Amino acid sequence: MPAYSALESIMPVAMSNLPPNRTVRPPMFAGELYPADTLTLQAQIDAALSDANATPEKPLIPYVRTLLMPHGHYKHVLQALAQGYRHIESARYELVIFVAPTVDTYDRLMISGYGYFSTPLGEIELSDYVRNELCDEDDDFFISELGLPKGSSIEVQLPLLQRTIGKHHPLRIVPLLIGNQTIDLCNEAAAALSEILTSKNALVVAVNNFHLSTENTQLVEEFMAGMREHDYGALIRMAMMHGDKLGSGLGAWAIAARVSHSLGARNFHLLDQRSNAEVGEHFISACYTQQ
Repeated sequence: MPAYSALESIMPVAMSNLPPNRTVRPPMFAGELYPADTLTLQAQIDAALSDANATPEKPLIPYVRTLLMPHGHYKHVLQALAQGYRHIESARYELVIFVAPTVDTYDRLMISGYGYFSTPLGEIELSDYVRNELCDEDDDFFISELGLPKGSSIEVQLPLLQRTIGKHHPLRIVPLLIGNQTIDLCNEAAAALSEILTSKNALVVAVNNFHLSTENTQLVEEFMAGMREHDYGALIRMAMMHGDKLGSGLGAWAIAARVSHSLGARNFHLLDQRSNAEVGEHFISACYTQQ
């Protein structure tokens, strides 16, 4: 892969000869997108979860298999994130799979080679076994750090995991980054995840932000209709037609819809939506459940 070797060689730790369980990815966005101080971070997340749980007309939803989450600075997205993560606070999963877009584009599916991801709340172990399973599935899966240094969409989710299910059970994650969200890459990711997760008690977290504009309003409604119906074909067509103009992770959410359907999580719940003109984003949180 000569086109990528030079890029990979400059990534921190990733392509070193250290075994995965000896490498720790430090938090890269603590103090920038969320608090770097442990107690401040805990307090902010716990307060957001408490506020989200204090709405009697929105009871907890059981059997969540997939979370559809936004990303960004906590001052903009923490409440929307809390509306999703509160539903898994008492759940137990053996694995959490993240599906997220990269900032830069590459024609590959990438999984980090680190052994742990670190946040101010501690370290989270990556599942080397599942990582290798995915890389054995297809030639387009690579253990690589391409996309990670600039990408914050997965990192901002991790403290929420640590303050919900991570408070009660150890966590293992697999961060899957999609380069160019092409039909082929989305199909390959969806097929591989559907097969591998069939026998696992896993949570899928897919990340996407919709870009705020008047012309996107109707398109967002159409895309969400496709999510409700698990209409993977329509979702992929919209991702190809509207791409980055409509959202940052349309392919990631399309993959989540197809995987959820194949795993029997066919009930869609819209949890929260809010627009932020300051950052030009429309944030939606939703989930798929098995009941």
